[in-house]
Amino acid sequence: MLRVFHYNAANNSLEQLDEQGLRDTTLISDVKNRTPLGKAKSFVWLDVSAPAKSELDFLAQRFALDPQIMEDLRSQEGRPKIHDYNGYIYIIFHSVELDYDEHQHLEVDTLEIDCLVGPDWIVTVHPRPVPSFDELIVRWQRRPDWMKSGAGHLLYELMDSVLDAYFPVLERINERIDEFEDTLYEATTGKGEDGPLPNQIFALKRGLLQMRHIADPTRDVVTVLQRRDIEAGGRQSAAFQDLHDHVSRIVGTIDTYREVLSGALDVYLAIESNRMNAVMKRLTSYSIILLLPTLIAGIYGMNFDDLPKNHGFYGSLGVMSLIVIVLLVFFKRRGWL
Repeated sequence: MLRVFHYNAANNSLEQLDEQGLRDTTLISDVKNRTPLGKAKSFVWLDVSAPAKSELDFLAQRFALDPQIMEDLRSQEGRPKIHDYNGYIYIIFHSVELDYDEHQHLEVDTLEIDCLVGPDWIVTVHPRPVPSFDELIVRWQRRPDWMKSGAGHLLYELMDSVLDAYFPVLERINERIDEFEDTLYEATTGKGEDGPLPNQIFALKRGLLQMRHIADPTRDVVTVLQRRDIEAGGRQSAAFQDLHDHVSRIVGTIDTYREVLSGALDVYLAIESNRMNAVMKRLTSYSIILLLPTLIAGIYGMNFDDLPKNHGFYGSLGVMSLIVIVLLVFFKRRGWL
């Protein structure tokens, strides 16, 4: 699906175009060489979701894109990065959301967003719709003058809307960690039920690691954008600094949650180890209790062809019973039974 929005700061108008309308629209960058992220009086945002081959071919033709970029757009396998090309910038960042795997374990799902930034145009390409972009469009249509600072401000809003969506995900993960801690507390008090808690912890740690791998390079991307904005004479330096602060908070929160999950896993393993030790103590106690009467019965019975009652038969039963009682009392007091 292809959506095109054309903003004109001169009359403060936001117009939605179709593919033919974009072909007919003449941009400043079509006739003059301008620097990306500079302030333009009018610009175009082209958003492509689940692009078809014809739509990618149209992008390559309309904006004269490098073949290497087209290869990256088709593969959708890039880590966050920023590359300078002739007259435009290529950026990759990611949105995140929570989902459940086939075992109903909570996991993090990432969505790659490829973004091309020209002097007066921005192209975003992603394999499925981005909800935060839809919300941004609604707000922009209500207040067209919101983007009067140019394409650089739109880029900030796009990235900011995506990064803001990280925080509800992290909040949900925090709630899940609290649930893990409650489960561990119940396990220590003997009230909990056995369940696949390690698998859930590992799934969440894997998701956090995945978020860490995309959030940390995104911080480097924002740093480069801030420097480029200053060099281009733009006015979004403070906005990009705000993005940098957001990403730094995200990275710090991810690291904190990973440490908490590691601690929770260590506690769980310690609890399981204690449970195993308790089971081993119980089994050892019963083994010793049964061993001594068995030993006496074996030695006593091997000395007679039969077991005549006048050769201490009842006495041996009494001794074995006494040993069993003494050992039961002893192990009870030791807490092994």
